[in-house]
Amino acid sequence: MNFVAIDFETANESRNSACAIGITKVKGNKIVSTEYHLIKPPEMRFNAHNIWIHGIYPQDVENEMTFGELWPKIKHYFDEELVVAHNAAFDLSVLRSLLNYYGFEYPNLHYICTVLLSQNKIKDVRNHKLNTLAEYVGHKFEHHHAGEDATACAKILIHISENYGIKDLLSLHINGGLNIGSVYDRGYEPCTSLIKHKNNDTKKEALSLSLNENTEYFLDKTVVFTGPLDSMRRNEAFKIVMKLGGIIGTSVTKKTDVLITGIKGREYLDDMYKSTKLKKAESLINNGQNIDILTEEEFLSIATKEGITH
Repeated sequence: MNFVAIDFETANESRNSACAIGITKVKGNKIVSTEYHLIKPPEMRFNAHNIWIHGIYPQDVENEMTFGELWPKIKHYFDEELVVAHNAAFDLSVLRSLLNYYGFEYPNLHYICTVLLSQNKIKDVRNHKLNTLAEYVGHKFEHHHAGEDATACAKILIHISENYGIKDLLSLHINGGLNIGSVYDRGYEPCTSLIKHKNNDTKKEALSLSLNENTEYFLDKTVVFTGPLDSMRRNEAFKIVMKLGGIIGTSVTKKTDVLITGIKGREYLDDMYKSTKLKKAESLINNGQNIDILTEEEFLSIATKEGITH
């Protein structure tokens, strides 16, 4: 197969806040080139949670190109290509938001999501997260580094192509069970699966997308708080979660879906400052449990989108 795998990292919850991009080009199921670029976001606002994920700080990008400056140098990777990403809904929404922000025309491309494709074809894994699948196909990498993630995504599609007879767009549709996504002049069509899965883990793997687009984010989820909040008292936060259909938990357990932390900055990143609840959540995540860790800012952003203020 011929395709381009991409991965974005973002500085905060905004789609146009990309701070890194990884690009891996594949021809005939062979990796022929890779690129990695740090990006200076339009506003230099980095959420602690995002830093915790990818390890990129504001000072790392202050002298880098903006996406507006970088796009002319990488645009050729996207024109008339098959673009691939793991949780493509997120990465393609970042791309569209950046193109909108800087006033660029959309390239014409097809795209697919390796989360959806792997769910359809690879059954003997505990989940379909990038690191789990990379281990399954025998690829070692540094997770949440955009360049490394793009290459891992490429390796996963190469494995599926070589082992499940998927060679082109037609076989991705018929054999892979996908509706192929597309981007075109000021529009797009999403990549979706033709197969319904009882235990679909795409939603959990799309945290960043759900924070902005899912209007029932807290519905039926068990939510736990740790650390003091700046904006309100704890009981006020409880009321907001319950208004949004969430369930308040007192401790982090296997039933926990969301942990909201008031710990900020370097205190949020250093083990010596992490609360018992935060350490427990990280341990459960490392063992395969799906727990979203939100900052106070992200919590307030969701509440605001739902029309709830304190």
